[in-house]
Amino acid sequence: MGRGRRAVHARPPAPTRRCLACRKARPQAELLRLALQGGQVVVDVKKILPGRGCSLCRDEKCAREAVKGRKFGRALRGKAQEPAIDRVLQWLLQGPVA
Repeated sequence: MGRGRRAVHARPPAPTRRCLACRKARPQAELLRLALQGGQVVVDVKKILPGRGCSLCRDEKCAREAVKGRKFGRALRGKAQEPAIDRVLQWLLQGPVA
């Protein structure tokens, strides 16, 4: 007996997540993870904050689209206030921190 159709699909070498703004699937390490902490959106550098989170490309265009489209509140199930664009851009400028 065969293993089914799913056995022929190769698993990606690294975990992937989808960008909040452009909706492109990318390796998790390339994206900035954001999560809720005390009702505020914060950067989850170590990727350990509990609860629902979202990912964002490290690109100014995606950041502006996410803020303009009010996508943070939707992704975090309406439990967060939308962060200001300057705050999101500051997170992007900090670069990949692990």
